[in-house]
Amino acid sequence: MLVKEAQSELKISLVGEKSVVTTSKIFKPIKIFQLKKGKTCQVVFSNYGGGFVEGDQIDLKIECEAGTNTVFTTQANTRVYKSVSGLSTNQHIQGKLGENAFAVFIGDPMVPQKDSIFKQKAEWHLEKNAILLFVDWVEAGRILNEERFEFESYFTEFKVMQNNIPIVGDKFKMEPAVTNLNSPGAFLNHSSYLNVFLVGNESLAGVKTLETHLKYLAQKFFQEEKPLQLNEVELLGSATKIHESVFLVRCSARNNESLHSFVKELSVVLEEENLLGYNPLARKF
Repeated sequence: MLVKEAQSELKISLVGEKSVVTTSKIFKPIKIFQLKKGKTCQVVFSNYGGGFVEGDQIDLKIECEAGTNTVFTTQANTRVYKSVSGLSTNQHIQGKLGENAFAVFIGDPMVPQKDSIFKQKAEWHLEKNAILLFVDWVEAGRILNEERFEFESYFTEFKVMQNNIPIVGDKFKMEPAVTNLNSPGAFLNHSSYLNVFLVGNESLAGVKTLETHLKYLAQKFFQEEKPLQLNEVELLGSATKIHESVFLVRCSARNNESLHSFVKELSVVLEEENLLGYNPLARKF
């Protein structure tokens, strides 16, 4: 029987010219650390035991008030451990960005281990001139242990409302027992998958900067001409403007290293003064 955990809450407010955590009510199995970096607040997510166990219910409400700059990162990969009794691990994130707020989610990969069941739903509400950069990254399992697509189920849903109008609705589900994820129509020999959502008014300076760099990274990392043998391709990806306020990058790779390089260069872009003003992943790389 699942026991619903209490809702965790985070609020980031502007104090003077700095963004700081003003409300922090966090319940197991997650925990956070706050780092102050100039005008920006960095929130680092961690957990007990290095990951989530079956039956964990994560319910997190985040509010980034008007004018704040926030980046959310993780301490390391988030593991989802096996489900012995058939119970799912569920994570629900409700986020709100106030007017002129800027928020970045750029964590390490989610790693669903053998026999695990994971469901995630993230829903964000953006007010006028708010910008969200959201990176969603998942691996096929513990690849170095030769564990690949041996989890039971992995599901994630991502929604964004801008000024109360829905502009992003994305669902992704993997069930290895139902679908052959090693087929050419799925992952073939790729083991790592990444989505980057940039959401915000295209006239904003921050959006223009990020969109320009995402296009540059796509040209650098993604092959325009694919070989006849797709299993020869180390990294596949696309970068597309799908809405006047939404720019989307999707990519998959044989291994984590290729996507680490992509994320590393994306994090460098955040040093721009009209963004975070520093690289939140500099110590990782």
